[in-house]
Amino acid sequence: MVGCQLLRQQVRMMALPSPASNQKWRARLGETESNRVKIRAMPILVAALLVSTAIATNQEEPNEDKQHEREELGVNPYTAPSIERIFAQLDQLRPLPFEQLKRELPQPIGTERERKGLIFGGLIADGFLIVEAEKKNLVESFGRILLEHARALGVGDRVMRHSASLTELGRRGNWQRVRQELIATQADVEQAMVELRDEKMAHLISLGSWLRGLEISTGAVEAEFSPQRAKVLAQPDLADYFGAELTTLPPTLAHRPLFERVRGSIKKLLPILSKSPDALTRADTKAIRTEAGELNNAIRQGE
Repeated sequence: MVGCQLLRQQVRMMALPSPASNQKWRARLGETESNRVKIRAMPILVAALLVSTAIATNQEEPNEDKQHEREELGVNPYTAPSIERIFAQLDQLRPLPFEQLKRELPQPIGTERERKGLIFGGLIADGFLIVEAEKKNLVESFGRILLEHARALGVGDRVMRHSASLTELGRRGNWQRVRQELIATQADVEQAMVELRDEKMAHLISLGSWLRGLEISTGAVEAEFSPQRAKVLAQPDLADYFGAELTTLPPTLAHRPLFERVRGSIKKLLPILSKSPDALTRADTKAIRTEAGELNNAIRQGE
């Protein structure tokens, strides 16, 4: 059971940072025109790796110094929504058309670290799909590949302690426990990024998760379209946030063809994602899925 302190922490972490912290994030938020007075609901699968709530059983609540450190590194409600909230949103789209949404899990590749971060974030989103669809036969391979990618990023020790448990729980079909294990895994990786002070990698992992999650969620909505289901796709604040964050990349990275394509795709998606939730159509859903799918393929292929 989650204690009262942890519940209070979850509420705080999903709120905006205090005025005294995270100056860079607030400045970036102010630069984007679609950040309204009210922040819309978080998307279905965004930013899986960098959860800001330590919800796993027996985790201690971070003190104020640790919280400020995480916010200065860019760990905020945009890069770090609660996994439990993500799962709750996915539950609303059940049953997921797994055969239409699945893709081959990526093997670790010798590539630049930044692209590894995008791929790793997308892999986490693939794991959510496996868990939501309750595919016992895929949990073991997912755990193994997740660990291999974590090692390539230098956080293998954080993931290794959970991978065996994920596999065993999945084999037994204990999906609620699998969810909790993913939450604990996510919290450990987030802590590793905080310790490494690797803000850019944190955002790229989050971006990779968001893009693959966007493809999965729009695929689920498109398979059984209704205006009510389409509402979860309206997320201009996140598109604004990641688009603005990409402008802060070092020039040598920002001008690589892949990252120019990422910026172009987000710019193309923003007008659709900025529509009123009640105005999203079947054609909008298809357009989002096509753009996100092509971009995720480009990330895998290094284009």
